[in-house]
Amino acid sequence: MTSTLVARLLEREGLRPILELRERGVVPPAGDVGDLFGRSEILALGAAADVARRRELADEARIHVPTAPATTDDVVVVGANAPARGTALLRHIASLRLGGPIGLRIVVDFGALGLEVAQVALSFGASDLAGPIASRRGLPMVDRDDQKKLVKRLEIAGYVERAGFRPVFVTETRSETSSIPLEPSGRVHVDS
Repeated sequence: MTSTLVARLLEREGLRPILELRERGVVPPAGDVGDLFGRSEILALGAAADVARRRELADEARIHVPTAPATTDDVVVVGANAPARGTALLRHIASLRLGGPIGLRIVVDFGALGLEVAQVALSFGASDLAGPIASRRGLPMVDRDDQKKLVKRLEIAGYVERAGFRPVFVTETRSETSSIPLEPSGRVHVDS
């Protein structure tokens, strides 16, 4: 559900028909939308991508540790080789969401782009984050440093929650998916 203000913005920018197509399971033809995405107001494009992402993938944001999954037809990884930075990067991510396959997993590598950029990217259509559990200096934490890793996981989960999503950690070295449970208040809960 979108607010009246957002609905008017999407209508004014010509993005509502794109969302209607996607809601019916139809990907808009690439030639028809490239120019539209390029000239749309960045916040309108982000709002449209956020609506599409939430419809297609709900509120779960996967966090892949320690690295991003491989790129496939259903997964795109945006990292150090991204074609742009700043708002151009956000426009690129939103364009992938609105012009790509329904349910596309867009993974942002926070190890390469930073946690703050990754957090904002979630509101522009990204679905997943990926990167190592590392110190502030970017150095990987050794396995025996479990308490620091837990704190870093909580920090990353906090970024995801503040963006309005539910964090789910996916550990690539083991074929398991783990979730950090939340208290009824919405705060992260950790058993000690």
